[in-house]
Amino acid sequence: MSLPQYRSTTEYKEILRLLQKASLDGENFIWQTVDGERNLIHIDQMEIDFVGRDVALKLVFSSEAVQVQQPVYVKLHYRSSVFKINHFQLTGQTLQFAFPEDIKTLELRSHPRKSFQPSQEKTVSLKPTLGNARDIGNSLNVRVADISEFGLGLIVSEQNRAYLKHNPILWLTHLERTELKYPVLAEVVHISTETNRKQKDLKVGLKLSGVLPQEIVQKFIQ
Repeated sequence: MSLPQYRSTTEYKEILRLLQKASLDGENFIWQTVDGERNLIHIDQMEIDFVGRDVALKLVFSSEAVQVQQPVYVKLHYRSSVFKINHFQLTGQTLQFAFPEDIKTLELRSHPRKSFQPSQEKTVSLKPTLGNARDIGNSLNVRVADISEFGLGLIVSEQNRAYLKHNPILWLTHLERTELKYPVLAEVVHISTETNRKQKDLKVGLKLSGVLPQEIVQKFIQ
């Protein structure tokens, strides 16, 4: 039996969704490790403040109290999600804290993905299916957010929305500067808008119709 695969998410919308789903479940708890022992306390109720962007947990106290000087770990039953909070307020049985910036959650994909930071600057080249896939004219070079065996997550500038709209099926021709001997067809299956400090980008999901050569993928993710 294979072990569960986890991934970290820092995307605000996904973190909000995880918290919302978990708030409907009664099997959540927190824990602290104090003097080498794990102190586990169940969560009776979970409230989310969407305006203030914080969370309030009503706890079912055991005989041990929460140590305010120690970080607290929260375990959500929904997708076995886990996150750490270093700063919180404890009033009676209520523990309050700001939305976490990072949550580790169960990877539901059958083929785990490898995510990249913007500083890694991983890119791929795409080309419309009309014409010769080897012709570099009208090709699009875009940044990769993540890669799995049968898909790619891309960050594409808003200016290229029309390119994707008119070319929902594309050839994947290069990973970085490595040209694929046999270009792989890629279908645009998801587009959403992501706004950062500098500009508005598109998060684009591609579904691949073929398997990428492992030696090229391994070189790409290093």
